Amino acid sequence: MKGKFFELVHRDGLARIAHLSTRHGVLETPAVLPVINPNLRVISASEMKAMGAGGIITNSYIIRRNPDLREKAEKNGVHSLVGYDGPIMTDSGTFQSYVYGDMEYGNREIVDFQRAIGSDIVTILDIFSRPDFTRNEAEDAVRITYERVREIEPVEDSFLAGPIQGSLYMDLRMRSSRLMGNSAADYLPIGGVVPLLEQYRYPELVRIIWSARRSGNMGKPVHLFGGGHPMFFALAVYLGVDMFDSASYVKYARDSRLLFPEGTRDLKKIRELPAWSPICSKTTAKELIQMEEKERTYLLAKHNLFAMFQELSEIKERIYEQNLWEYVQEKAMAHPTLYTAFREIISMQRGIEPFTELSRRSAYFHYGKESGRSLFEQRVKTFSEAFLSAKKEVVVIDGDHRPAARKARLVDQYESSDAAFVFPWCGIHVPVELEDTYPIQQIIGYDSGTGSDSWLKSVVKRHGLRRIEEPDSGQKIRDFNLEKIRVISDYQFGIGSGKHLFPDDTEIRVSRSTGRIRTASSEGSISATLRATDGTLGLTLTGAARLKKFAVYPQLSVVVSDESANYNRKGYSVFFKFIEVYDPEIRAGNETMILNREGTLIAAGRSTVSGKEMGDYRHGVAVKIHHSLEGRNDDLAPD
Repeated sequence: MKGKFFELVHRDGLARIAHLSTRHGVLETPAVLPVINPNLRVISASEMKAMGAGGIITNSYIIRRNPDLREKAEKNGVHSLVGYDGPIMTDSGTFQSYVYGDMEYGNREIVDFQRAIGSDIVTILDIFSRPDFTRNEAEDAVRITYERVREIEPVEDSFLAGPIQGSLYMDLRMRSSRLMGNSAADYLPIGGVVPLLEQYRYPELVRIIWSARRSGNMGKPVHLFGGGHPMFFALAVYLGVDMFDSASYVKYARDSRLLFPEGTRDLKKIRELPAWSPICSKTTAKELIQMEEKERTYLLAKHNLFAMFQELSEIKERIYEQNLWEYVQEKAMAHPTLYTAFREIISMQRGIEPFTELSRRSAYFHYGKESGRSLFEQRVKTFSEAFLSAKKEVVVIDGDHRPAARKARLVDQYESSDAAFVFPWCGIHVPVELEDTYPIQQIIGYDSGTGSDSWLKSVVKRHGLRRIEEPDSGQKIRDFNLEKIRVISDYQFGIGSGKHLFPDDTEIRVSRSTGRIRTASSEGSISATLRATDGTLGLTLTGAARLKKFAVYPQLSVVVSDESANYNRKGYSVFFKFIEVYDPEIRAGNETMILNREGTLIAAGRSTVSGKEMGDYRHGVAVKIHHSLEGRNDDLAPD
C-alpha cells in the first residue's frame, strides 16, 4: 500500500499493535522515538536503529535557528542531517517556547519548514498548557491550538500532528481531543504533560490520557509527548497510547542514573548491572563510576535506551497474547504512585469495557478484590444479574458442576425445572450454562468464589427470587444443551437472541470424547458452532439470517457499499473504508453480519474492532468473513 496510513494489526482492548506507514518506512507501534538533538548527539542515529529504534524525533526549531544546520537540512533533508533513513518526527519548538519564552517563528512558517526538510510527522506550533494554568488560560490554549491546526492544509506525504491540550481540566482535554480528532490532524500527541511526568504525577496522567482517548478519533495514532520512562509505558499503552518520545535516556545518564522497567536507580547505589543491559558485558558498575564523564554518559544512555525498547517489546508481546491487563497489575506494584494510577484505571473500567474483545487468547487471571472490577468480571456480573432477574427461582450448585460431563443427576434436575442454576465464580454467581464460555472456564484464580453469597443475597432480594435446594427430578421440560447455547447467545448477542437463533427443533451435535457441544442445526442446516477455544458461538450464514430477524437494523451488523458487497458476498474481508452504516455496539471479536445497501444479508464474520471505533479507522480489515452467499459452504464451521 502506498502513501501514509495507520493500520491495526493486533489489539487487546484499547492497546494495539499497529503499522504507521511513512515515506521512509513503516513504524510499528507501540514505539518510543528517541530524541536526537542535532547540536549534541550522545548516541548516533545509526546506533539507535541497530538497538531497535523504529523512528526518531528531532526539533525543527533548533535546526531552523542554527544557520549551519538549517542550510544542511534545506539542502539535503532532515534524514541526511541526523544520519537516519527511517521515519522522523519533528517537533515545532513548543516546549522550548514553554521553557525559554516566546519564539521568533509563526505556526505556518515552522510547519512549512518541517515539510521542506522532509519530516515524516510534522507538528504544529501549539500552546503548551501547564498544570498550573487557570481554566481561562487552559481554554485559550485549546482554542488557539485548534485555530492553528485549521490554518494548515493536509498533504499526502507527511502526517500532521495536532496536540491535545487542556491542562488538568478533563472536560477541556475531551474538547481538545474531539476538535483535533475531527480536524486535518492525523496524528494526535497529548501535550503539556512533561511536568507531570517529571513529578511522577501518574494518577493525573492516566486521567488526562483517558479523557483524550475516550473522546478522540480511534483511527488516529496517539502520542504521549515526553513520556519516556519505561515504568509508565504499560499503563499508558493499556489506555491507548501508541507512541512515546524521550530525551530521558540522556538526562538520566548525565545524572548517573539508570532506567529499569520498574523504576530508576542511582549508579552509586547498585552493585551489578542487569544481564539484559547492552553494557553488562563491557563494564561493571564500579568501573562506570570511575570513568570520565563523557564515556560514562554514553554507556548509561545506551543502557537507558535499551531499557525503553525492551519494555515496549514486552508490552507488544502482551498485546499479542492479550494479557496486557495482567501485566499492568504487575507494573502497578513497582511504585506507590503507579499503584494509585492503577486504582484510577480500575475506576475507568466501565468506560473501557465497550472497547474490549468478546474473549482473549490468554487465560483470565483473578487475583482477588481488585480483579473484581476488571472488564471481563464486570461484563459477566452485569449479564448474570440480568439473567437472574428474569427467573423466579434459583438453585446454587457447588464449583464442581460440569453437569454435562460429570453429573447426570444434576442434568436431570436442571431439565425438570425452570429455575436458574448458578455456581460461585469471582465473587458472584454465574449461570451454569456459561460454564465453558470465556472467561468463566478459562480462569486461573485465587479464592475466586469468595464473596459470592453476599452478592447473590442482594440479587435475590432485589429481584424477588426464591432460593431453593435441589429440585426433585421429574418430567423433562427443557434440554440442557439447547438452553446452554441459548444462554451463550444471550450473553454474546443480547438477551432474547437465543430463542430466535435456536428454535425448539434445533439438533445439537456433541463431541464423542468431551461431551461438549460442537454444532447446532435446524431444518438440516448448521446454524452455529461452539468454539472449543473460548466457548462462544460462530455463526454460519443460516445462523446469521436467524439472528438478523431478531436484531433491529443495523444491530450486530455493518452495511457496505455496492462495490464492497460484490467482493464480500464471495468471501473477501470487509475493509473499513467501504463501511457506510454500522452498529456502534458491536463487540470486537464478535460475530457480525454484513449487509448490502438494500439490507440483504450477504456474509457473516468476526469484527476486528468495536462499533465505537468502526467509523474512525480508514485502513485495514474491519470484519473477517467466514461465511458468505457465494463463498464458503454454509455448512462448514467457521475458523
